[in-house]
Amino acid sequence: MKKFWIFFRYFFSFLGGIIGVFISYKFLFFLTNLINLNFLIIYFIFFLLFFFIFFLLSPPFTKLLIFIGKKINTFFSSLSLPELFLGLFSVLIALIISFLLYSLISKIPLIGIYLGVAVGLFVFGIVVWAILSRKTEIIDSIKSLGRGGEDKLQKEKKFFNKYILDTSAIIDGRILELIQLNFIDGRVYIPIFILEELHLVADSEDQSKRIRGRRGLEILDRLKDEYPDKVKILEERGEILPIDTKLIDLAKKLKAKLITTDYNLTQVCRTRDVPVLNINELAFSLRKVVLPGERLEIKIIKEGKERNQGVGYLDDGTMVVVEEGKYYIGKKVLIEVTSFLQGPTGTMIFGDLLKDDRDSNSWRR
Repeated sequence: MKKFWIFFRYFFSFLGGIIGVFISYKFLFFLTNLINLNFLIIYFIFFLLFFFIFFLLSPPFTKLLIFIGKKINTFFSSLSLPELFLGLFSVLIALIISFLLYSLISKIPLIGIYLGVAVGLFVFGIVVWAILSRKTEIIDSIKSLGRGGEDKLQKEKKFFNKYILDTSAIIDGRILELIQLNFIDGRVYIPIFILEELHLVADSEDQSKRIRGRRGLEILDRLKDEYPDKVKILEERGEILPIDTKLIDLAKKLKAKLITTDYNLTQVCRTRDVPVLNINELAFSLRKVVLPGERLEIKIIKEGKERNQGVGYLDDGTMVVVEEGKYYIGKKVLIEVTSFLQGPTGTMIFGDLLKDDRDSNSWRR
């Protein structure tokens, strides 16, 4: 590789010398009158002068070429093959349309050429942007064309719905069970900026945030490994906006439902008419319904806030407050539900010990 760059330096300097000869040729009449030398000598002097100039400029120019080459290689490496072909196709279509418009507009007298160039460049940018902004849908459509009729219908049915995960839903982890049980029956997108936010949380100096971030990354790895056809990383960063705003804008653009456990984000989505699925709300709605008069067997875990109260929990985490339950901590008792309190954070059940349980443990009082 070193020999190549040495050859390139001399070749670059030789091209500089040729440019010098061309410049001296253009100004030959002026130069011969100025210095009164033979034209061959003038050519030779300019050749050596520009050869030396380009020889000195070749190292920084080489570094610039290497830098640009690495950037281009990094950019193309980040693209999948369908994305690369789509980009080339969009440029080709844009060039054809721009050339046709330029050919028509350039015939206008005086300003035709300049106006044609301006319109051509504008249309070129618009066409490339229009195609690349819909790259996800275009690539998915092209892939589906290669399938058989029945497979195509099954895939369209399977991936009819679109979902976008936010950071809280990934860290929560219950999304795995929802996908496994087919409650999520479409394609799940995870934007790249959500992945970057997870990395930031995992690298946080705060230990609790770091633990949550690493759990989120583990859940993300499981999602990609266990459901490669259903879970996709969306390479779309969008504008420099707050994460929640970008999620909402992306959900509108893809016509997708947003999955989260964030209460505030849920409320903003509903205000802006964006479909949202809150996992906490789903879990809350599926909790067991307990009515007054129903009997429950509960284990008293700790003492309650009020006098002689004991506290236990159902399997779904619902708190049960038992009157006179203070004396049965660590034991299972049979209670009768007297009332329940429905709040924004959950349900709290109140109950009394059944008579048999009171009598058998009266010595405690």
